[in-house]
Amino acid sequence: MTLPEFSTRYPTTIAMAVLAVVLLGYISLERLGTDLLPELHTPVISVDLRAPGKSPWEMEERYTRRLERDIQTISQVKRVYSVTRASQSVVVAEFAWEADMDFALLDVQKRTAVYGADDAISSLDVTREDPQALPVMRVAVLSADGTQDVDDLLGTIETAIKPNLEALDGVASAEVEGGAEKEARVTLDPYLLEAFGMNAAVVARRIQQANLDVSGGMLKDAKRSYQVKGLGRLRSLDDIRDLIVGERRGGTGNGLLRVPVRVSEIGEVALMYEERESISRLNGVECVGLAIYKEADANTVNVVQTARSAIEDLEMDLSGVSFTIVENQARFIELAVNEVKEAAIYGGLLAITVLLLFLRSWAVTATVGLAIPISILATFMLMYFEDLTLNVMSLGGLALGAGMLVDNAIVVIENIYRHLEGGSSAQESASRGASEVGTAILASTLTTVSVFLPIVYLHGLAGELFKEQAWTVAFSLISSLAVALSVVPMIASRVFRRQQALSSLRPYRRFTGFLTAALDRKGMVFTIVILVLVVTATTGRTIDVTFMPREDQGIFHIAFSLPEGTRLELTDGVSERIADVVASVAGDEVAHVYGRIGVDPAQMWNVGEPTGPNRGTMSVLLKEGHRRRVGSIVTALDAYLSELPNVDVKYELHESPLEAVMGTQTAPLVVEVAGEDLDVLRRLTEDLKNRIAQAPGVYNVRSSFQGGQPELDLALRLDVAASFGLTPDDLIGDLERRLSGEDVGEYSEGQRARTIRVGFKEMEMAELSQIRVDTPDGGILTVADVADPRIVEGPREIRRERQRRIGRVTGYVTDGTTLGEAIDQVDAVLATVDMPPGYRLSIGGEERDRAESFGSLQFALILSIILVYMVMASLFESFLHPFTVMLSLPLAGVGVVLGFWLLGEPLSITAFIGVIMLGGIAVNDSIVLVDRINQLRETARSVREAVVSAARDRLRPIMMTSATTVLALLPMAIGLGEGGELRAPMAIAVIGGLVSSTLMTLVVIPVVYELVERVRT
Repeated sequence: MTLPEFSTRYPTTIAMAVLAVVLLGYISLERLGTDLLPELHTPVISVDLRAPGKSPWEMEERYTRRLERDIQTISQVKRVYSVTRASQSVVVAEFAWEADMDFALLDVQKRTAVYGADDAISSLDVTREDPQALPVMRVAVLSADGTQDVDDLLGTIETAIKPNLEALDGVASAEVEGGAEKEARVTLDPYLLEAFGMNAAVVARRIQQANLDVSGGMLKDAKRSYQVKGLGRLRSLDDIRDLIVGERRGGTGNGLLRVPVRVSEIGEVALMYEERESISRLNGVECVGLAIYKEADANTVNVVQTARSAIEDLEMDLSGVSFTIVENQARFIELAVNEVKEAAIYGGLLAITVLLLFLRSWAVTATVGLAIPISILATFMLMYFEDLTLNVMSLGGLALGAGMLVDNAIVVIENIYRHLEGGSSAQESASRGASEVGTAILASTLTTVSVFLPIVYLHGLAGELFKEQAWTVAFSLISSLAVALSVVPMIASRVFRRQQALSSLRPYRRFTGFLTAALDRKGMVFTIVILVLVVTATTGRTIDVTFMPREDQGIFHIAFSLPEGTRLELTDGVSERIADVVASVAGDEVAHVYGRIGVDPAQMWNVGEPTGPNRGTMSVLLKEGHRRRVGSIVTALDAYLSELPNVDVKYELHESPLEAVMGTQTAPLVVEVAGEDLDVLRRLTEDLKNRIAQAPGVYNVRSSFQGGQPELDLALRLDVAASFGLTPDDLIGDLERRLSGEDVGEYSEGQRARTIRVGFKEMEMAELSQIRVDTPDGGILTVADVADPRIVEGPREIRRERQRRIGRVTGYVTDGTTLGEAIDQVDAVLATVDMPPGYRLSIGGEERDRAESFGSLQFALILSIILVYMVMASLFESFLHPFTVMLSLPLAGVGVVLGFWLLGEPLSITAFIGVIMLGGIAVNDSIVLVDRINQLRETARSVREAVVSAARDRLRPIMMTSATTVLALLPMAIGLGEGGELRAPMAIAVIGGLVSSTLMTLVVIPVVYELVERVRT
């Protein structure tokens, strides 16, 4: 008993099964998580080794090279690169996407464990990179009435805001950005210290020893036990001032006394701001930022909604404090996901409208239309079982499949009506009509599903990105097949009647005459087809190729840096100048400008971008509905910012949703020069930078070679130092206390603990030589007596890849120029460069990612075509007829090329996925047609009669299925709304290919089939 026969005999059972699917599908929908893209786990492990006091040269020679050799030998390592800076070596290993990263992490930890015995290493961290571990929200906290300074704000944040936010479900941490706490600064007077015979080390030690609460054991009486505590902790600035830290001799003659020396006698005690590491500003006003991070398994949208609600409550409870959300990942996710949902809904409605126009019957249209909601709910159920999420890729799969969900039902309905017109009863027509086409629609569904199998098993970024879409399309089509073979026959057997057969279901007679003429003129048909394919191939070479579609998300970042060693205050001043330029260039388009100057915790994971007081990032959020594109604004800004002296500027446009989620900071254009001699690399890189900067369509071209951190080296005169019993540690220890001060503990001020720092006033460079140094025997020297100071500048960083040093040139593509066009310009420049022996050029960055992903997708396309052939060979029990059907593929290629060429769209990774999908969709019409021809041949009809009759019988269902699929994809192809550019290329590829393959299949396939049969006989 076939499934259609079962459904017509047991309608109640089928109805209950449908209700169960609807109920479970609705429950699954409520429980599915929501995110922008599928969860991506990049196979990258980093080793961060710190050894204070060592130059980049020492770090590279002693640690970086060894780490690279040790890691390179680990199984499935594809690429090893490193960045070596003063006191830091970061080595990154990229593994194959199919690698087991848990075992890989263990391997790296084992290889690096030996470094733990090196006393010079202060820390060694081995971590799996998680580029998605970026803040899901950034909030600027300001004083609402201007009465609170950043210290007060910081106190409010630490005590009332941060703990509340971190207690929320799904929130991992809320990290403070900017702000500054005050500390108790004990500023010693070196002359008074000398007069009293004291030094800074003794004062610091005395404060540290006195600032203690000491337990004195237990005291017991007859009834109770008491904890004895000695309370010595400092609790105010006056306590610090009055603290005795030494003694001096007082009086005269024989009455010399030991007089205590208090802190207030040898220095000043005041509450002052600590040395700041970072500053945050919102629209030029200093604020304190909060970066909110989610837990690994938490849903971004849910976390942000919870945090926003908590912030609204805090704003009501805390008077004098205002909150401004400056970055919000959930906003783009919600808009993008909603846009995909709407595209799917509108596409489904358009498909149903097409059915109504063709069928001219509400009952028939409703029967076929039921396939859409039932199939979608069944898909949600299967998605929940497979642990998928609702994102633009999985929902995009539903939107892509919305028009195809009715294809199987259309073929079934059309065949049922053909039997009704032949005089059969409704139940018999439903059972026989559905059973007859069951094999054909099973094959067409399997061909479409089979093209996604290579994607599901595809490794690499493309596989991770499109895997959920593949599952979603497969689930929806399999569900639609089940609906077409069960629900549709069940309803048809109960609702349809003989008199409902409509004349509109009769085949077009004009088409029969046109087809007969084409069959009589096969040579002309083949000539036209060959000419079309030649023109298509020629035109296809002019279409640009890019990695990911560009998406204007209404936000961009300006990352800037000053020469190494620049103080934070000067960097902050430059940030204000940049904010002024932004206001003058795009003031009416800008909602907020949020600046993070100095050490940025969010950048600490990023190997390519160091963080420090000479660096800053300005995040520019545009208003909703902004008129100018981000790329246009950035190009205009660069004309001004590139003129700022000694300021290096880079832009992070995040022009694709993938970049936004993965946090990629690599410029679109990256050219690498590999060699060994740093001086030669510097010269080659600078020359290359100057050449590329002249190329049209490229701007903001930068070199990785920049000035290093200025250092003040003290060449110790060892013989002199030894005569006074001094070691380098003695000298540097004294200097560190004089220059940076010494943290000697904390004191309590209300609910806040404040640091106590002992030090001296800031000094100028000229005063360095006169700094006093205490000798072990109690004597006093100056730095000039035992050391010769000199200022030097070492390399800022040394980059390496594949165990060779590299220099890097980065650049950006102007608005209106595609990446492919820019790459062509760069290739032309590289062709003119003569490289010395032992040095080589290569293109990296986005172009390397594109080449790797396209290589994987080409393999997937070939494999999918093979799978499609195997399905059809099984269906037709023939090795030859599948080739006839597969002629639809080059015919579909005509529409793909024409569509992208007419629209001026580049071929991206998402477009390639559309092409792969098309490989399974385009053959469906041919399968239905050839299957019908074979059925008629079995009734002893001639080849010509079978071909013409089959084309006439299948004309309407072919036109209907193609029209519903094309119109259902139109909302997605238009690419409106957030994330539209990501989805549009897939829809354009399918629409273009399906239109051309449908129109040409109805003529070419019959012509080829008749020719093949004539040759065989």
